[in-house]
Amino acid sequence: MFSQVPVLLHASAGADFSKTFYIKNDDYSPRNLERCVVTGAMAKHPKALNAHLSTSTEPVWKTIPLSASVTDSLGGGYSIGLDASTSLQLEEGKYFYNVILTNVDGSKEEVATGMIFIDVAIAAFT
Repeated sequence: MFSQVPVLLHASAGADFSKTFYIKNDDYSPRNLERCVVTGAMAKHPKALNAHLSTSTEPVWKTIPLSASVTDSLGGGYSIGLDASTSLQLEEGKYFYNVILTNVDGSKEEVATGMIFIDVAIAAFT
């Protein structure tokens, strides 16, 4: 349906973060997202495991959920974000993220991927 290009994002620990994306059809018309659901997560690296909870047969992924919602269903818009209290707990550095769209028929597709660079917001600690 569309060509996915990794998107680099930037956020400050201790500050709210939000980014809005728009999905277009092949003819560049807005994709209808009515009754679709978006979910997103980030991790220090793509295969980050929680060593304390994983077993050799059942891996437990160490991810940080992103808030995600459809914001303009007829215009193809959705947003991802982190609130200040969640971002304050993050270590400075790079994180990989992806966003999954669950379509009306239940099928899933990755609609965004890339890296989020987290830096320390000095003002958050004053």
